[in-house]
Amino acid sequence: MIWQRYFLKQFSSIFFLFLFCFYGLYVLIDYASHTSALAHHQVQIHWHDMFRYYLYVFSSRAEILLPLALLIAFVKTVCTLNSNQELVALMASGTSLKTLMRPFLFMGLLCMGIMYVNEQFLLPQALKKLRLIEDATKHQKTRHTPPLTVRQVKFEDGSLLLFQDYDTAKERFFDVYWIPSIDHIYRIKYLSPYQAVPTGFFVDELVRQPNGELLQEASYPEFAFTGMQFNQELLQSTILDADMFSLTDLFERAYQISSISNEKESKILTALYWKLALPWLCVLAILAPAPLCVRFSRQLPIFLIYICTLFGLIAFYMFIDASQVIAKRQVLAPAWAIWGPFLTVFAIFGWRFAKMY
Repeated sequence: MIWQRYFLKQFSSIFFLFLFCFYGLYVLIDYASHTSALAHHQVQIHWHDMFRYYLYVFSSRAEILLPLALLIAFVKTVCTLNSNQELVALMASGTSLKTLMRPFLFMGLLCMGIMYVNEQFLLPQALKKLRLIEDATKHQKTRHTPPLTVRQVKFEDGSLLLFQDYDTAKERFFDVYWIPSIDHIYRIKYLSPYQAVPTGFFVDELVRQPNGELLQEASYPEFAFTGMQFNQELLQSTILDADMFSLTDLFERAYQISSISNEKESKILTALYWKLALPWLCVLAILAPAPLCVRFSRQLPIFLIYICTLFGLIAFYMFIDASQVIAKRQVLAPAWAIWGPFLTVFAIFGWRFAKMY
């Protein structure tokens, strides 16, 4: 219908204008801050690499950019229609207020579908590429100091691999201990797992003596570990964060979890619930401000509506982001920590939207 096309035209123009201006400003600020550092460290990046980098960044930031763009476009469009008495005219013709909101709900559901597509196909690849770019340029800009954490890979033969960091660009581990048995340990500075035979560089071999002490028996500048057999799927799940997996991969891993027994399983369930729940922010960005924007009064407080809705959306995003940390640390079950706030907020604003006349 004519009024539906008119609503969508006004809404889409504000939506894309906000995305272009807001993200364009972010790109300019980020590029300006990095350009000076790159010139100082004599690092050159071509324009096509920069274009791909910011495309990956947009995919990783879409979870908040799209709901914000929807919120701004909805408030601007509906408040303008309300101030110009166009909503009153359409309601006088027999069209209900809920019917007038359908084009905006359609846009919210469309963006929600786009976010699900992004979570399934685009975001996992974007996060991997961003990590690869960061690892490739990190050693050029500053001396790489890995975080003081220990991660592990358990092999099928019962041996254990402890490592501090993994360089995605060079595809190698840093600061590694391979423990075939309690009496035999290898200390490795760099380990390349993707060669035909896993190869270590600067290797120390520690063997337990009859008196119980572990002493260095040999040292090698390069050593091929013929007995080390990597499971590629297990290796990828250890190296990559749970946020880098697609929805189908997370479903497969979550299906194998019967009960949460460690932090790794908790992170998998948290990432799954987060990716399933977050796209619904697009619908919430329409439902929440609708009762405020369609109030009929002589002086509609548009500025106050902007402030309250923007602050509310950003505050809720920060709250559920904090809930994600709580779920990963097993303070609360991931289902309660992620879905609890979403269901509560949707129940409140969904009821308010349903009560509109």
